[in-house]
Amino acid sequence: MITVALTSLGFCSLALVGSAFSALALYAASPHCRWPRLRRAGRLGRQISLVAAVAALWLWIANLGIATGVVVMLCSWMLAAVLLPLLAAWHRPAQVMR
Repeated sequence: MITVALTSLGFCSLALVGSAFSALALYAASPHCRWPRLRRAGRLGRQISLVAAVAALWLWIANLGIATGVVVMLCSWMLAAVLLPLLAAWHRPAQVMR
């Protein structure tokens, strides 16, 4: 059995970063990504997103339990997934090609 010596804050921080990274990788693989550099790097975005989401879910469940871990994972993941397009549109809109 693998034991990891992290505090509750350490687990939550790693899980939050993992869920945000998962949403970022999924956004990079999306055709709606407005950041060209991120879009070029997002070829493997769906696979990377899946691995990061499973790792973040495992960390949330290890810290908070099954039901609470799943709910917090989905809430943090969706918050990041909603904020990424908002930040992209606010930062610099993509030029529309005609």
